[in-house]
Amino acid sequence: MTTERQWPVRYVGDPAHALKWLRHEGIERVRLEWVDYNGIARGKAFTLAQFERALDHGYAFCAAALAFDTQANVVPGTDFAETIGYGDFVAVPDFSTMRLLRHEPGVALVMGDLVWPDHRPVGGDPRYVLKKVTEDARGLGFEPMAAAEFEFYMLDREHRLIDSGTQAYSSQKRAMWLAEEHALFDAVTAHADIEAGHYEYGPGQYEINIRYRDIIGAADDSHLFRTTMKEAAIAIDRRVTFMAKPFDKKTGNSCHVHLSLEKGGRNAFADRGDPLGLSETCRHFIGGALAHMKELTAIFFPNANSYRRLVPGLFAPISLAWGVDNRTAALRVINESEAATRVELRVCGGDAHVHLAFAAYLAAGLDGIKNRIEPHKLASGDLDADGKVERLPDDWGRALDMLEGSAWARQALGPAFIKNYLAIKRYEYDNWRRTVTTEERDFYIEWL
Repeated sequence: MTTERQWPVRYVGDPAHALKWLRHEGIERVRLEWVDYNGIARGKAFTLAQFERALDHGYAFCAAALAFDTQANVVPGTDFAETIGYGDFVAVPDFSTMRLLRHEPGVALVMGDLVWPDHRPVGGDPRYVLKKVTEDARGLGFEPMAAAEFEFYMLDREHRLIDSGTQAYSSQKRAMWLAEEHALFDAVTAHADIEAGHYEYGPGQYEINIRYRDIIGAADDSHLFRTTMKEAAIAIDRRVTFMAKPFDKKTGNSCHVHLSLEKGGRNAFADRGDPLGLSETCRHFIGGALAHMKELTAIFFPNANSYRRLVPGLFAPISLAWGVDNRTAALRVINESEAATRVELRVCGGDAHVHLAFAAYLAAGLDGIKNRIEPHKLASGDLDADGKVERLPDDWGRALDMLEGSAWARQALGPAFIKNYLAIKRYEYDNWRRTVTTEERDFYIEWL
């Protein structure tokens, strides 16, 4: 009797033995990938023989690829393109990320750490930014733990809706698309332990919850989950989008980030002696996250479409507040048990760059812990309808200005990252601002 393979299948062992494992698994090709400033996977697929030659020193890529905007235009003014003569950086395999691909038999995937030819880390590499902030947390004695839950629309090959109506949590609606669901779920289990999934509020919209783990692994899992979901959908003649607001009269896509800190094997956010079950560490983390959220909005909402999702009443929080189990607050405290106590960042859309969103959220919370920042009063009720609650910036240009003006963000996330992020996002913002849309033309052309 054969036992069905349990996914995900990850490599756990000494990097020196990775090649032996790949051969044992019958791997013929290896995808070496990294993530750009828009959360898009970039990389190459190698034959096993060629990958062996890159094991120790990595593989060179044109660094200008890290200066791409969403449409792969090379953005001027970064550290990666014309300023270095369009030279290379090197992607060095991070073997802790190596895994088999279920939707590509015979293929393995590994994420790369980006370094310059002289072996210095690429300071603007999004994974490096998260790793640096994680080291800051460890320096304080904490191990950050995280998970993401994603919403997405399943569409036809022309990116049109394949369903109609609103039936959140409906088993009957889910049954209409079981074949597609099974194909997509099977593919993404190569990257993450999927806890649950359900039909969401929009037509053809789903939500998937990914299991909690260490924050770097959680970000890698989330990034690869999103990439694989899009690849697997193509194989069944569907498309998937995590775009924050793909349809103007439908609910948007969210990415909710759950985070806690462990210390000595225990949840540092929990205190059963507190009326809310929250430790002083947790309160200060919340205080820091709220104190810096405005200046980090341009990271949490990374493109023009992100801001179209910020519509009151559709569970896209715009209120700079925290509440216990309150889905209208930017920060939702979940305190159902000591082990599961965590703080959910609810503001991000499905388009959020998970490595950068995790890094920014963690950095802000850590600053609250370091400086003992107390959060303002606990909020309750429908905050969307409360005109007295401070709001997050709802304008992309204003959000970019706030990030650019933040000395704290430069210190916490690194000046190289902030410089390059702003260059890429300003380029996209300026192009978007100058574009005349069909809707705009149709609205004005006859009467003006």
